[in-house]
Amino acid sequence: MVSTPKAPKAPDPTQTAAAQTATNVDTAIANAGLSHTNQYTPDGSLEYKISGHTTMTDQNGKTYQLPTYSAYQTYSPENQAIYDQTQQTQLGLSKLANDQTQKVSGILGTNVDLSAGNVDKYVNDHWQSGFNNPWDRDQASLDQSLADKGISMGSAAYDNAMRDFSTRKQAASDQYLGDMYSNAQNSILTERNQPLNEISALMSGSQVNQPNYVNSPTTQLPTVDQAGLINENYNQQMAGYNQQVSQKNAAMGGLFGLGGSLLGGWAMSDRRLKRNIHQIGATASGLPVYEYEYAWGGGRQVGFMADEVAAIAPHAVAEGPGGFMMVSYAGVL
Repeated sequence: MVSTPKAPKAPDPTQTAAAQTATNVDTAIANAGLSHTNQYTPDGSLEYKISGHTTMTDQNGKTYQLPTYSAYQTYSPENQAIYDQTQQTQLGLSKLANDQTQKVSGILGTNVDLSAGNVDKYVNDHWQSGFNNPWDRDQASLDQSLADKGISMGSAAYDNAMRDFSTRKQAASDQYLGDMYSNAQNSILTERNQPLNEISALMSGSQVNQPNYVNSPTTQLPTVDQAGLINENYNQQMAGYNQQVSQKNAAMGGLFGLGGSLLGGWAMSDRRLKRNIHQIGATASGLPVYEYEYAWGGGRQVGFMADEVAAIAPHAVAEGPGGFMMVSYAGVL
């Protein structure tokens, strides 16, 4: 009998997954290295360096060491000098703002007084004299004019003139105080907020500038389909196995067919009568099985070599016409 081929072992899913994971990790590390492009410009440089490693463990318990990168930005000497000077200036402004804060720390603890009495007092303290002075001069001028006309104080004409003057002055005072009331409110709030606005302005000049990073060009390597390659290799092995099984079945059919078709199961099997000989298998006892053609033609045949059969089963070998050896396939099989 022709020996049965051994089927290939199917891939282990766990090992296949582990192989794919390892390939993915290696590809990711390579892509990270390709993406971290060092940059050098007249204003400064940006460099990437491996600063450590991160440990990752997959579902099978295998551990991977993944490199971690740090980016280092360096200014040119000129830009570094500007940066240092700017930092000194900003630090000074920050200290000044802190000093001002100590001075006005009590402001926020005091309520803003916008009551009518306080606003009126503010108007009187700051602007009332500006209203009264011109009207005082106008009244003195009116007194002189009445006196020049012979209108004495206490007369009806004098009282009428003073009454008209007082009416005009009161109307102007009401209009003036209305306008100044709003100005007084704004001025009180300005005095309250001015120190705080100064501190805010100082602090806005002491903010630290964050460095701007440029986008590095990204290079991506495709991930090798390791699992697909393993499965494809298995499929190819299975195809070879199936082909061997087909050849084995053909050899078995040829042997049994030949043994049954010849008289007594004898066939000319002398090696000297055959050409294009190729071994395609072996029997369970180790006897090689060949595919070949006879010297006189007739297509491809399957069978033994008489000299090899004689070494294992001499009773199945006999001398035929012309001194060529024959084999009893029935005796061998």
